Amino acid sequence: MEKELLGAMIPLMVFKKEIYDFAENLIKEKFREQKKKHLLTIEEASNFLNVKVSWLRQAVFRREINHVKVGALVRFREEDLQNYIHKNLKSFEPS
Repeated sequence: MEKELLGAMIPLMVFKKEIYDFAENLIKEKFREQKKKHLLTIEEASNFLNVKVSWLRQAVFRREINHVKVGALVRFREEDLQNYIHKNLKSFEPS
């Protein structure tokens, strides 16, 4: 009888581990997605673009760069900053 009971428990333990691993991976993936959607402060965005905060504030005022207003606060999506970089890339052609 012990062998039968032990035999039934082994597949359950394996199945439990697979469920645990699946759940852990799912949680990690969701955390990565949420981190990507994080809105950046003006200081974080200026570091991302490697520009001064004052320059970034002027770019926001001139509406040169997409931003999000949260009440009186200005925030930036990383994808908008990346789009700004790609839009303003200048290619160098030697003469």
